[in-house]
This record gives sequence, structure tokens and C-alpha cells, in this order.
Amino acid sequence: MQYFYRLCIWFTCLPLVFILSNCGSSSDNNYQEHHDNPRGEVPVGTQVKLGTRSYLLALPKDFQSERTYKLLLVFHGSGGDSAGMQQLAAFETLSSDYIVAYPQSEQVEWNEGCDCNIAHRLGADDLGFVDQVIADIALRYRLMPGEVYAAGFSQGALFSQNLACNRSEVFKAVAVVAAPMSVQLAASCKPTQPVSIMMAMGKQDNVLPYNGYDHANFGLISAEAAIALFARLNKSPALPIRKTLAEGQVELTAYSNGAQKAELYAITQGGHFWSFKAFDSSKEILSFFAGLTEPTLPVGSARVRVEQQAFHVRSMGQQHNGPAIILMAGPNTNYHSDSAWFALLQPLLAKHHRVHVIDRLSNGWSDSIETPSYRRFAHDLAAVLQQLQEQQVILVAFSSASISARLFYEDYANAFDIKAMLWIDPDIPLPHSLSLYKGYPADWYQANLPALLPHLANGGWTERTLAKLQLEREQVQQLVPAQYQSLMDWSYFDLASQQRLLTGHQQGRAREIASYAADLDAYAQLAWLTAIPVSVIDTDFEKADIAADPENAESLLLWLQEGSEWSRLQAELSHGQYIALQDADHLLMFQQPEQIKRALDTLLQQLQLP
Repeated sequence: MQYFYRLCIWFTCLPLVFILSNCGSSSDNNYQEHHDNPRGEVPVGTQVKLGTRSYLLALPKDFQSERTYKLLLVFHGSGGDSAGMQQLAAFETLSSDYIVAYPQSEQVEWNEGCDCNIAHRLGADDLGFVDQVIADIALRYRLMPGEVYAAGFSQGALFSQNLACNRSEVFKAVAVVAAPMSVQLAASCKPTQPVSIMMAMGKQDNVLPYNGYDHANFGLISAEAAIALFARLNKSPALPIRKTLAEGQVELTAYSNGAQKAELYAITQGGHFWSFKAFDSSKEILSFFAGLTEPTLPVGSARVRVEQQAFHVRSMGQQHNGPAIILMAGPNTNYHSDSAWFALLQPLLAKHHRVHVIDRLSNGWSDSIETPSYRRFAHDLAAVLQQLQEQQVILVAFSSASISARLFYEDYANAFDIKAMLWIDPDIPLPHSLSLYKGYPADWYQANLPALLPHLANGGWTERTLAKLQLEREQVQQLVPAQYQSLMDWSYFDLASQQRLLTGHQQGRAREIASYAADLDAYAQLAWLTAIPVSVIDTDFEKADIAADPENAESLLLWLQEGSEWSRLQAELSHGQYIALQDADHLLMFQQPEQIKRALDTLLQQLQLP
């Protein structure tokens, strides 16, 4: 079959019936047996002439001339035509949001960008034709600015990739069905701006193989290499989310740069078809287009929407009763502060408890905002818990998350049944400690934030952040004890960590550091928390800072002593535990997760809770 397809590419003299049967025609006779619910007849649309060329125009059934619409262009396969592609895809029957155009190729195939086929040799200006189609429709109807999309099948899918490479400023997203990518286009592809792309392909495709093939004239890279290429061009983090869908019949590989997506849906038993029993391409493409602003999430994660913002929540142990354990992240030395810190602790605790970790805005898969702070998260936490329908909770706060935990109690003790808290190396609201927290780098961020934000937007610190992530990964690997390696979710840790590379999150981190002094002021004004048990785990991580900075050893030693005294008194006044750990790392959640579990179990026993 591969040999026959190459003949279709190279020669113009073959009978049309041969081309239709061997080149992935959009009127593929095998389509019916590969679709659970074949669609009924689609009314023939209007054939619009543009000089010597044409496109088929399809309006939604409830079309209203005064309304604005998105525009979707759909490209047929080699030897196919616009009418056959309309029958195959029928987008206008599935959504009332799009005006759909099915352009007709000038030659037997599209000038797809490989510079190797019939259309190229005959000089078909298909990119220019697409420009004309869009302009013509824009003159006839009301179109939403910036809402132009493309989809293609087989050789038309290869041409859709050409649009992503050479018209990225025009198309918001492109969908590719039953095609990997030509070697030539992969080498020349240089979008002027990021563009979202979805690929759907059968892994058993023997016309345009999923794994590509080598050939001097028409070589193909694999579908996985193609989606990774677009992810790199979009400057997405390197590690994709991988999922199995449809009871294992579909494998998803998903990249995102926080604004654009690059996703590959591989149908494990699929051949060279538009749609499959396990995957309705038309519906899935429209779903992809509609969900461009919603990130694809790891297994077990969800996004909880509160007013205009969405918060990432990872939930485990949902089968357990008793109070929900809420894990709240604070910063390490790089001010990284998200759910990656609980990639070991959460599955450990979830063996016996219902556990949620909630990422603050501008962290993890939560939305990025311009006003992140620990003060704000105290109020956001209340709203998210309401959405989760969690009333009875125990808060586990790491590092500066103690600010949010304490403010949450101050404002919402009457709204929620807050049973207890466990703080790990909390911020210390005493004068000397506060002076250190408010010093460098917090004061630097506060002074330089206006100039720093555009620098971050231009990628000024992306390589620097990546280097820090690589070092953190090595450090955490050394911290996790051998007996917990099987429980440590390295995949989640890596996926969550690389969200820190997103420009919006880098800016959010800078804004949050700049707001840190105000967070501390609000925290320091509060009285001791005595109404519920507060246990405090106090590591001696400051000793490493003292050893590394002998010039400031005296000040850092005072910080360590002040912290230990305050933590001991807070635990004593609230009838919690004070747990001092020697030679312990600040990221205790990886080094000694059993200490946290043991402290939590003691609190539950004290409260006589399961």
C-alpha cells in the first residue's frame, strides 16, 4: 500500500479510480464500517467560484446573518473533492458556532510543503488560494476576529500542517487526521507565532505510516516526532502528559506552553481513516478547538472553577471517610511552590485518608493571574473547598503556606469544621525572622518587578529556570529513601515541576515574591492560634544556610533559634505536638514522609477521628 501511495504522489497519469482507492480519498468506502453511528445525508452546500477555483460553503442549520461566527476550513485527501470531504466530516451538522468551507484542490493533491509532488511541480498556489477563501468569506459574513481554524484528512492533513507552518498568524488551531509529517516540511517549518495543533492517526495506518518512513523524495517523520516538533516550535516544556483513553483504544500525548496545545491521539488499532469506533474525529476536533484555553491534566487532576479563575486540584483516596487532608505548598530556595512537592506524600497519605492538594493561582495547572499572594489564597481556599463540598478538614501547610493556613482559620473558622493543622517549617512571625524574609530576594523583586515582568515574558529566565529544575530533580532523587521509591510519583513530579517554566507562571512567581512582605505583615498581626491543635515539625535545614554563608552565620543562627522557640510555643499553646528533627532537609515530604504521616496520625488519635 505504501508503494501505491508513492505512485499516486509521483505520477499524474494514473486513472482516477486507482487514486481514489489507494490515496486516502475523503470518500473512502471503508468509512462506514469504521464508524459506530454513520451520519445521515449532508445537504449539498453552495459551491463558490474564485476564478478558476472553488470551495464548498456550508452554513450551520440555524444560521443567522447578524451573528458572528468562527471559520473552519477543511481539506480533502489526494484524489478527493470538497463534496466528499463534507460528507465525511460534516462539521456544520455538529456545531452552530462555525461557518465551514471545504476548499477544492487545483491538482489531484495539495501543495503540502514537501516540494516533491504534483501540485508543487505544476505550481499550485494553495497557500494563496486559502488566503483568498478566507478573504472571500470575510466579505460575505461576520467572522470572529482571530477565530480561524483548519482541519485536513490524509494528504489534506499534510497541507493543514503547511498552514500551521506558514500561516500561523492566521490560524488559531489546526487539526491533522491520518498523516504524520513530511521530512521536508519538518525541516523548513518556521511558524511566525505559536499555533495549537491536534493530530489523530491510526497506529496501523499503511498508507501514511504512523512511524513514518525513509525515502529520498517523500520521506515522513513519525507522528510522535511531528507533534514533538510542533511542541518545540511552540516553546512548550519537553515532557508531555500521556494518557490512555477509550478503554485503552486511544493513546494521548499532550504538550502545552500554557497558551497553545500540541496533542496527538493515536488509535491503537486504527488504519487510514477519518474516524474510528473509538474516536469520532469530527467531534473530537471540535472539542479540541473549544478547549484550547483548558489545559490537559494528568490522571487524578481536575480544575475547579471559582468565579473567573480555575484552580488545579489533585485528589486521591476519595473512598475514605473522615476529615479531608488538605496539602498546601510553600517555597523552596528557588521559590518554587506547587503540588510537585507532594508527589510522594499524597499517595502515602491517600492509603488511609481523602487527600486534596490545591495549587495556588499561577502555580501548577491553575490559572495565572496578576495578583497572586498567600493572603489571597486564604480566601481562594475557602471557595475551592466549597466547590469540593469538603466541610471537615485538616490543613497540612509547608513553609510559607502557614500564612494562608493561619489567615484561612482567622476568616473562615465559623464556615468550616477545621479540626487541626500540621505545619512543616512554618514562617516565623517574629521581628528578626521577618527582617530576613523581607530582605533579599523579596525586596529585590518588589523594587524591580516592573522591569522584570517583560523580561520574563521574552523568555529571559526560562533557561535559568530549566537549570534550576534539573538541579532540583537531582536533589529530590537523593532525598527519597529506597523504601519509598515505588510510591514516589516521578511522572507527576516532573509534569508539575515543568509548569514552572510557563511564562505566566514565571511572572506569577515574581509577583507573589513581590507581595510576600505584605503577606508577612498580615500574618504577624495575628494572635497565637489556640482554638485547635497545631502540630509543628521543625527541621534544622537552616544549618545548611549557615554553613554556606559564614559571614551571616550569627544572623542565621538567631533565625534558627527564634524559629524553634516560636514553633515550640505555638504547639504547646494549642495542645499540638512540637517535633524537632535533626539533620533534616527542608523538603521533608521527600526525605522523611513517615514523620509527617506519624504526626498526622497522632493528631487524629488526639481528636478521636478516623
